[in-house]
Amino acid sequence: MWPPAGKVDMNRAAHFAYRWIGPALFLALVWHTDLSQVGKVWRRGTPGLLAAAAALNGGIILIKAWRWRRLMQLQGIDYAYAPAVRYYTIGCAMAAWTPGRLGDFSKALAVNRDRKVGLGRAASSVIADRLLDVMALAAVAGAGAAFLPGPHAVWLAAAGLLGSCVAAWLLFRSTRTGVARRGAEKIVGSFGNMGKIGKTGQEVGEAIEGLVDLARPALGVAITATIAATLVTFVQGYLVAWSLGLPVSFWAVSVALSAVSITSLLPVSVAGIGTREATLALFLAPAGVTMPEIIGFSLAYFVIISGSVALMGAAAWVMKPAERVRATA
Repeated sequence: MWPPAGKVDMNRAAHFAYRWIGPALFLALVWHTDLSQVGKVWRRGTPGLLAAAAALNGGIILIKAWRWRRLMQLQGIDYAYAPAVRYYTIGCAMAAWTPGRLGDFSKALAVNRDRKVGLGRAASSVIADRLLDVMALAAVAGAGAAFLPGPHAVWLAAAGLLGSCVAAWLLFRSTRTGVARRGAEKIVGSFGNMGKIGKTGQEVGEAIEGLVDLARPALGVAITATIAATLVTFVQGYLVAWSLGLPVSFWAVSVALSAVSITSLLPVSVAGIGTREATLALFLAPAGVTMPEIIGFSLAYFVIISGSVALMGAAAWVMKPAERVRATA
């Protein structure tokens, strides 16, 4: 039998180590940080600004829920705005506390249940929702990295712009012709008669087909909503930085948070612990922000933003409508 008895399962060991990359980064950064200085950063916090930053989560969710509903409409899925807001709020709460923000896909389960559409097609709107955010954030992070001091700036800029181009290609390039649609139909057909494996393949094909359906000029409305939500997110982060007295500009915070949002998609940490602090250090340290200020800002941002989202998600979960959610336009 392989592996031989007594031998370490390298795959399991690698998987275990992979999950601890984020926490290990966090501990390493904290180990070399004066925690008393972090406490001083927190004591500078202005409650009013922090409360305003938390409250902006409501506006961001309303805009993004509208965008998600718009994406589903382009795919022929009618879903009322109220349940879209509810499940988007729950999805955001789960995403904030799961590795790689995988909890975000809980929205697809709700659509799959309420509208009786395939899970793959329901998930395609969530995938598109993510890709729109990644495009905007990667573009900002890449453009901002180009102005960072030091030799690593060009590499960070290239990475950000490359990520933006890849996301754009995934969302638009392959969907501009009938080739992608025919390819999706072939995938659905080829996997349709393969039992249990075929069911999985069919869902994958439906997800691709759902993305193809978004290739139309009306997608520009969703892109506009993405820009609006992204700007509100930057304001939210700047309010936290301003509250703590960080010596950074609105642009610097926006660039750093864009990069943080992208690295948070890596499933190497829960709630971005470690990767968030390391990314912030990479982008804010060249601007003169000290490590205690970076750690203080990161933890405050996590508690204020992710914490308020968790409370909103819990409230949305508890306040279930009297009637079962129906897909009424």
